[in-house]
Parts: sequence; structure tokens; C-alpha cells
Amino acid sequence: MNKTLLVIITSLFSTFLHAQYANFEASTGGFSFIPTFTSKDPHLIINAGTNDSKRLSFHLLSTIRLSNLTPRGVVFISRYKLVDKKLKVNIGVHLPALQISKDYLVDTFFAQELITSYELSKSVSIGTFYLHGKGKNNDFEANFLAFNTTITKGDFSFVSQLYGLDLDNTYGISETITYKINKKIDVRGFANKTISNGKFNWTLGARYNL
Repeated sequence: MNKTLLVIITSLFSTFLHAQYANFEASTGGFSFIPTFTSKDPHLIINAGTNDSKRLSFHLLSTIRLSNLTPRGVVFISRYKLVDKKLKVNIGVHLPALQISKDYLVDTFFAQELITSYELSKSVSIGTFYLHGKGKNNDFEANFLAFNTTITKGDFSFVSQLYGLDLDNTYGISETITYKINKKIDVRGFANKTISNGKFNWTLGARYNL
């Protein structure tokens, strides 16, 4: 496990050296592309990567437990723009995604994503997000599909999501509200209702953009 942590720390440091954007968020919970999997434990969420104005971009997403400052997850993402007009279509691969337990056991996943968005107006856009994930050293495999609407009003943005997961027939709705305090700082609230099992989870966070 020490070797794995060393690789993760080295990769994080290397990414920041070459990153064109980076931000840090202190949150009452974690983050997951699949809302129902979002942790309720406090985390530091780190995003970094290259500018997505080009066709090909690279991104890193890491979650760190605030209780003991150990990594919980690290995802390396490569994305390519297939269509970059009013309709935007991106494909991506998560190569790899790592999930680290409190006992320092590492699960490795590989995933593919398809992201679309269409701008209805300057303040409203709609889109879809498809994710297929498969475990390398575990038997996890799932398909996730979400339909979303993004509304921007002044310093507020609202992202509403309706989603389904072909694992235990999971489906639900989520809402993310972001308020931009200034160019560097914003605060976010996230709430998810997993309708299929009645689960409700939420997080609050403050983010600093470098």
C-alpha cells in the first residue's frame, strides 16, 4: 500500500506542476459522479487539469478524508471534443479510477463517458451524461445515465439531474446550487434523493480557485 500511496502523491504533484487550472473544496461530504454514492464524511475535493478549450484535455479529481488526511479516491480523466458548436459532445476515459478504503485497500476501475450539452439560451442549457464503469481487481460493473438542466442567474447556478443506474434498479434526482462570491471563491450545496430506496444525502462546501 505504501507504494500505491507514493504513486498517488507523485501523480498529484506532477499534475499540479502541469495544470492550467486547479481548485480545492472543503466539503461536509465527498463527491461521486453517481449521486447516490456520495460520501457523508467530510472531504477535501481537489480538481486540476489542462484547459478544456482544446480538443484534447486531461483532468484529475481527488477526494481526501479530512478526518485523517488520507486519499479516498483518485480519478485520471482524458476527454476529447467530438463536436464543439452549440451542441457539444465529449467522450472521455477514466484511466484509471482508484478507490481507497479506510484499511488502505485499493480498488481499481476503468470507465468510459459520453457528455452532451445544448445551449437553449445564455442562461439555460440541457445535457446528458453517460458513464460505464468496470472494476479491474473487483467484480463491479455498472452503467449510469443522467439528464441534466443548468440554469445561471447572476452569481447563482442551478444544476438539476434525473438519473438511473443499472445496479439494484437505482434511480433518483439531485440538485446542485452554486453561489459565486468572487472570482476565486464560491460555495455549493448538493442534495440527492435516491427515489428507488428512499435514501437522502446532502453536502455543503466552499471552493477556492487558483
